[in-house]
Amino acid sequence: MSPVFYFGRDSITRKYSYHKRSDDIRTHIGNDVWIGGNVLIKAGVSVGDGAVIGMGSVVTKDVPPYAIVAGCPARVIRKRFEDPIIEKLLKIKWWNFDEERLHKYAKHIMCPEDFIREAEQE
Repeated sequence: MSPVFYFGRDSITRKYSYHKRSDDIRTHIGNDVWIGGNVLIKAGVSVGDGAVIGMGSVVTKDVPPYAIVAGCPARVIRKRFEDPIIEKLLKIKWWNFDEERLHKYAKHIMCPEDFIREAEQE
């Protein structure tokens, strides 16, 4: 694993061989995701929009949108909302709203049904 054996620019001035490194594995963290302290997320894992990861969890598999996961390895504990609400939240993508629109609907944030209904009327 030493950089002295791999191609590329780094702090090593003397190289002994020039092997190509494998491509980076991308990890995706969605929008509106809450990640607790001391969480480890494996490279290549996708964390869906609106997910919550409990503190100290070790995430080794993809996390569905609006799921609450925790543990070692992390497991789905429950969903934050019922499936129809999740589908609508994913469709309206409130995290892309401009500040004016967010301010307009902020009074409904504690009731997802009201928030969705108001946002869908535009």
